Amino acid sequence: MTAEVKRIKVDKDTHIEPILEAAKDRAVIIEMDGFAYRVNPVGDTFSPFTARTAYASVKTVDGRFGGEVSNEEIEEAIHQANEDNAQNIVDEGRDCQ
Repeated sequence: MTAEVKRIKVDKDTHIEPILEAAKDRAVIIEMDGFAYRVNPVGDTFSPFTARTAYASVKTVDGRFGGEVSNEEIEEAIHQANEDNAQNIVDEGRDCQ
């Protein structure tokens, strides 16, 4: 069973050490100024992308909760993320040349 993803809201007074400590044994979602970031330890490959995590991620896309988003919108968000990721890989390849 996968550990529940912990959510941490940060502000200007938040220290990084507690966040990194929390991320040792599970993923951590950091929320700041309406954006969310997932923190995983380097080399952590056991972070399954499931329907539940997809719905949780949708909130980071446009501010709505997963229950307020249609399946088509989720599929489009995933499709767009895949396209963006592919473009980033191409761009990084160009930068290395």
